[in-house]
Amino acid sequence: MLRLVAGTLCLSAVAAFSPSTLAPASHGVTARSAFVTGLRSGHGLRPARRSATAPQMVSFPFGKKNDEEKPRFGGENPYRTFGVTEDAPYEEVEAAYKELVEEHKEDEKYCIKLEMMKEAIFDDRLKARMSGALKSKVKESPFDAKLQVKKEPWYSKIAWLAKLVRMPEKKYAIQLSCLMSAFIIAGILAPQLASTTMGFGFLSAMGFLYNRGTPDIRRDDMGNPGESRPANYGALGKTVGLCAIGGGLGFFLSQMIVNNFPLPAFLAGDAVVNMFFNLGLYATALFLQVQDDA
Repeated sequence: MLRLVAGTLCLSAVAAFSPSTLAPASHGVTARSAFVTGLRSGHGLRPARRSATAPQMVSFPFGKKNDEEKPRFGGENPYRTFGVTEDAPYEEVEAAYKELVEEHKEDEKYCIKLEMMKEAIFDDRLKARMSGALKSKVKESPFDAKLQVKKEPWYSKIAWLAKLVRMPEKKYAIQLSCLMSAFIIAGILAPQLASTTMGFGFLSAMGFLYNRGTPDIRRDDMGNPGESRPANYGALGKTVGLCAIGGGLGFFLSQMIVNNFPLPAFLAGDAVVNMFFNLGLYATALFLQVQDDA
């Protein structure tokens, strides 16, 4: 009995420590020991192999310098192309643009480019004006100007003077002044011709006064009058009377000067009479009108 029990225990001990039984344990110990050894040597659990191509970083626009801007209009300066200054007015820029478009009307692309240049000039002017760098040449807007009440001349309050008195136009005043000055100078240079220059002055003053306020006479290609007008006897009578009054006042004033004041040696009495007589006619024809306004 004892031998049987002892044999059984020996068989159990041999089976427990046989290589087949110890294999799993030895494999587990070997794997664990290999892991610990790898940790100590620094070669355990190697990281995954890195890719040969490094991943590209995502770029953000913030803080990145922009590439250099390309020159506008292919490097052309709009101001030089248009031939205007930076403070040129709108009308000058428009005139230059139209001239260039007319010159390059066959090149449609260049005409579009010119239009873009014009808009660029206007944009630059607007930015400069908004920033205060460009000031308007108009000191005061006409819309801000105070309403000015036109004052009527004193003679307009008198009915018959208002119909008779007229302020001269520049062209009319120049023509009359030149003619009457010639008669006055001729009388001073040649006192013996004073009576002749006074007669010519009277007729000339009548012609200016009578025709003042009438429309210009139509003429043909050769300069000849192309129409004839009926005489206005009422205006003609006023003309003769007014010229007689104006010349008479001048003659009366000249007599007072000749009889009461000594004259220079170079100035004869007849020259003084001629001068004041023509001055009276000049004032009459310059400020009076006998014809109704056309």
